[in-house]
Amino acid sequence: MKRSSAITRGGWVKNRFLRKLSSSCFAKGYGYMSLKQMQCLVLFALIHLFMSSAIPAQIVTIKQKSVTLKSFMDFITQKSKYRFIYTDNDLVLAKRKDLFIENTEVEKVLGIYFKDQPLNYKIVDRNIVISPRSTKPSGATSSGTKPPTALAQASVHGKVLLQLGDKQETGVGVTVTVKGTNRRAFTNDQGNFTINAKTGDILVFTYLGYSTREVKVASISTAINITLQEDVVGLDDVVVTGYQVQEKRTITGSMSQIKAEDFEGMPIQSFDQAMQGRMAGVLVQGVSGVPGGPLKVEIRGQGSISAGTNPLYIVDGVEINSEDAATNINAANPLSFLNPDDIESIEVLKDAAAASIYGAQAANGVVLITTKSGKAGSTKFSAEYYTGMTSPIQLLQVMNTQQYLTVRMEAMANFNPAWSPERVRSEVLAESQLPVTMTDAEIAALPSYDWQNEAYQNGQAHNVLMTMSGGTEKTTFRLSGSYNATEGNVIGNNFNRGTMNLRVNHDINRKMKLQATSNLSHIVQNGSYRSWGSYAYLSSPQFTAPYMLPFLPIYNEDGSFNAPVERFPGGYPYNAIQVTDVNTQQSRTANLLTNLRYTYDITKTLKFESRLGLNYRILRTEFYIDPRTQEAYARQGYKSFRVQPSTTFTTSHTLAYNKSIRNTHNINALVGAEFRDYQLYRASGTSEGFPSYQFRYLSAASTILGAEETWFGNRRLGFFSQANYNYKKKLMLSGVLRYDGSSRFGADNRFGLFPSVSAGWDMARERFVRNISWLQQLKLRASYGVTGNSEIPNFASLSLWNGSGSYGGEPGTRTTQIGNSDLRWEKSVTSNIGVDFSAFRRRLYGSVEVYNRESTDLLLNTPLPFTSGFASVFRNTGAVRNQGLEVELNSDIIKKRDFKWTSSFNISFQRNKVLRLYRGISEDADGTDEEEFEETEVTVMPNNSGIRVGYPLHTNFVGQYAGVNAATGRPMWWFGEDRISYAPGSQGSTSYTPYGRGNRLSDYYGGWTNKFTYKRLELNVFFQYDMGRELYNSTNLRLYRNGEAVHNTSLRAYEQRWLTPGQVTAFPRPINGGVEPLSISHTSASSRFLEDASYIRLKQVGLSYKFAPKTISAWKMSRLEVYAQAVNLWTLTKWRGYDPEFYIDDSNFDSNIGQIPMSKVVTMGVRVGF
Repeated sequence: MKRSSAITRGGWVKNRFLRKLSSSCFAKGYGYMSLKQMQCLVLFALIHLFMSSAIPAQIVTIKQKSVTLKSFMDFITQKSKYRFIYTDNDLVLAKRKDLFIENTEVEKVLGIYFKDQPLNYKIVDRNIVISPRSTKPSGATSSGTKPPTALAQASVHGKVLLQLGDKQETGVGVTVTVKGTNRRAFTNDQGNFTINAKTGDILVFTYLGYSTREVKVASISTAINITLQEDVVGLDDVVVTGYQVQEKRTITGSMSQIKAEDFEGMPIQSFDQAMQGRMAGVLVQGVSGVPGGPLKVEIRGQGSISAGTNPLYIVDGVEINSEDAATNINAANPLSFLNPDDIESIEVLKDAAAASIYGAQAANGVVLITTKSGKAGSTKFSAEYYTGMTSPIQLLQVMNTQQYLTVRMEAMANFNPAWSPERVRSEVLAESQLPVTMTDAEIAALPSYDWQNEAYQNGQAHNVLMTMSGGTEKTTFRLSGSYNATEGNVIGNNFNRGTMNLRVNHDINRKMKLQATSNLSHIVQNGSYRSWGSYAYLSSPQFTAPYMLPFLPIYNEDGSFNAPVERFPGGYPYNAIQVTDVNTQQSRTANLLTNLRYTYDITKTLKFESRLGLNYRILRTEFYIDPRTQEAYARQGYKSFRVQPSTTFTTSHTLAYNKSIRNTHNINALVGAEFRDYQLYRASGTSEGFPSYQFRYLSAASTILGAEETWFGNRRLGFFSQANYNYKKKLMLSGVLRYDGSSRFGADNRFGLFPSVSAGWDMARERFVRNISWLQQLKLRASYGVTGNSEIPNFASLSLWNGSGSYGGEPGTRTTQIGNSDLRWEKSVTSNIGVDFSAFRRRLYGSVEVYNRESTDLLLNTPLPFTSGFASVFRNTGAVRNQGLEVELNSDIIKKRDFKWTSSFNISFQRNKVLRLYRGISEDADGTDEEEFEETEVTVMPNNSGIRVGYPLHTNFVGQYAGVNAATGRPMWWFGEDRISYAPGSQGSTSYTPYGRGNRLSDYYGGWTNKFTYKRLELNVFFQYDMGRELYNSTNLRLYRNGEAVHNTSLRAYEQRWLTPGQVTAFPRPINGGVEPLSISHTSASSRFLEDASYIRLKQVGLSYKFAPKTISAWKMSRLEVYAQAVNLWTLTKWRGYDPEFYIDDSNFDSNIGQIPMSKVVTMGVRVGF
């Protein structure tokens, strides 16, 4: 069954010779051929001809009984250069044959098999045409020229050319398929083809790098000669840009796109995870590693201080509301209701030209999600399942029992230098509730218990998806159902989601169309106790585990929990493992998203469209503290309960005009109106005193602590228009005008005007550039526009009253908020310049752009004088500027028939600066304690020194750590620019050197994707990076308290602690309480705990194999694919914590203490289609 060894050796020798010759001729990559290279090219051609003529006939061996025609054709195809053209009827007519043939040429084997068969065969170039014997073919040759007349009734022939710039080339190896069948042929060296077909059949021509073309067979006697056009990076594809779709080639705004294949099979719970690292200018950071937890998405930086910075999310035309997603499980992700496998594409509108069609909501960018739809044809079924494991990225290294006792004794001795070693030893052992008479041998024999190993776990991940799609030319549908169950890396954390998605497209007649989409989901999310992250909750397992004393057992000898923890040397003996096991922290979310779209083609150029959208969500949260825990023992249990249904209704109506004048002047115009109504109702209650932990209903409690009802909502009304013009798709001009009103603002300022204008010029379509054959696109574009932001509390412009409380025994009301009727829109003015390019026949394409975004009239919550009786009020004041550079590069590095390597890289640089804050009122301007008022310019935000004029948002202003005094082991800080002190100075002082400040914002970020395809095997490797963030490591603030208190600390701090005079180290001497003379604490806020949170992460590795159609056709399958995926596999970082990927926001989390890190996930899966 193997070819002769002589051929193999001969081929190897020739290949080695060619490699040597190639290295000599083409050692340097010049843009144009030199004379030597032209000579080498001729020499290559001659050698190729010689080698072709020197190769002997193909020899095969087959020994098998009862060989079917299908098996025989598969064998010949695998062992030779030939391919068969046949019909399904040929398979029925053919007889089985016994074949015992050894070392025989393929052509002779063909004659043996077809002898006495009711079929004829004929070799036409590399194709073997099979036909019934009555056809009697004759006269055909293998030259690839026109087939003989006898075959004309059963076959179609023709020629294919490839358009390359202004030139045409012969289409060699173009695939020709009869649509709807498995009949296939390939063009030969002259571009000719022959294929069995009949009048009315549709031939499909495909070739890598060129647009697919379909041609209907008008007559089998007429040759079909066609020319395929280059597929230039999908420039003629259309993308969603708002209320309509637009060709990529003519877009003048800034946008990025990812498609379903970019994240297919990834073990993710929400689509924002798929966006991470794949789009320039789009920063995605994990807030928490809770499965289904939220991510922070920022488009082109933070442009607001008090108002929201989240982008606007639109799913199939319906706005998704994120205001009502907060739960007791780390603010559950409002985007997790949508199964990522139902998504067709994600477009992100980044600049004002692209996003201003959404006006008031678009200051932070817009994310458009389009779900998958069915295609006309027979009903198709598909299924997918994966299973895998989640695990923590890493655990922290802490001390064992012996190390803890050693450093604790050192700390006690340093604090009490007059004590004898014996007294120090007895004090520490007594403090630890260990026998004071313990010997060194007994101490060495003490066990060490790994609390982190109990708090963190290896969880399971499962996902199943089933789809059904199909339809007719008039009606298509797609129905899908999925279930995802993922356990987190911390005990008690899991995510369970079931979804169902239906999309129907129906053509009522040739003018009217209807589209309906409905998505239903139900999510149950469990979290470990106090899983939102705060040092105040000592029973949170992810917080407590690394600090627990290593000699304290987790379980008793009988296997029960050691709870409350015996011998715990403190006032809160919580066993966080037991607390998580018996307590409940759960959220349940039911979500319905439905959309109805009606279009009516009034004329060929005028179209009306109407959309109705509804997003209905019911969120139910429960927080139960079991009476078996130390925290709730005295209260006999505690429970809080909340239910909040919310409704978002959206309707929009547009009228679009499209006109093309002689394919030269192309005009598109749109006018429309939109209305949005959002309402939320919330009812909650708390109670305590339950008869048993088995009865957890509010009605079973002996005491109802409180109950509350809340309603709030807002409305928005907008009118918009857009006009686009292009001249031969070469010169482009676009303008948008939107007029929006919101109930959140004062009566006189509810409406705002948001315009934008943009232009583009595709130089590659100019005559003086068009002759450059390797350049397909070079488009320059520029834009300028204004967008708005209204993400403030619903009633910020109003004075609010509360009916709770009483006075003199009578019910009464009191004011809780002072209003500001002058509130108006926060505005962002953005300018953008970009270049889109495509070159070398799709081998290299991408974009480069720079932007400037200045946000003014910030909706800032500013403090008020105490005499006002209120703490703060929202005002329009302040400004923030974001500037950046974005680069997206894509390349088809290798594009062979069997092997391909594509690569995509993006990087985004951003700079942020606070331009101004507000003018405040000082009640004692001259310091004389006299009642006087003076308005002054505030440059530092009260209670937040990280927000100040002239610096980026969230700059770290803390004392500058100067290291450890090598002689004394005491910590030191810089005092001013040239003095070192044992005491840190004022944190807000500007006299400190800038070393160590940094800020929480990224300097640059992006991703790098590589896809390798060998035949049917595909490997995807994706790196994601985020550089330049300086974060305060509050976890280490406690873990570096080396022996200072009765809890465990970092092994690194133990190994590098100061011990002897002259020792140079960053870790001071251990001392009880961590307090040096003059009450100076080792853990004083300073740059000692500022760390570089930059990282490079191997975000995804995926390996898949697609089985060949001929292999799975016997199983009645249309698709069979197996794959393996790994996420968060490896991380390179200087961050000394669980994980550098987390988001800190003053309104969300102010430290990394207790936050659950991201998970490492490894899965294996299978996809099948029928």
